[in-house]
Amino acid sequence: MTTPMTTTTYAEAHHGSMQPTVVEIDGFRGRLINASHADYDVARAIWNGAIDRRPHLIARCIGTADVVAAVRFARDHDLEIAIRGGGHGVAGTAVCDDGIVIDLSAMRG
Repeated sequence: MTTPMTTTTYAEAHHGSMQPTVVEIDGFRGRLINASHADYDVARAIWNGAIDRRPHLIARCIGTADVVAAVRFARDHDLEIAIRGGGHGVAGTAVCDDGIVIDLSAMRG
């Protein structure tokens, strides 16, 4: 499923001047979820319920090109990256505050 894109830039959203419903990442075909999205709390939840972190963006990748696009986006915007495979890590490293979660769960074979 492709997420509709808007012309809202991440810089505008990141610096608090507005709260977009969608953020565009060039070349990204998966699903993008930010704090204004209805699925945000479910998407950021992990197995260890004691961990309550709030990333700026969750990128649900559907292929390797999405992973590359998300990493480039994080680099370009100086964002911390958390990689989520299954979300079962006790330490909670599958999610971060104020960064981007690159969610690989849709890429399971």
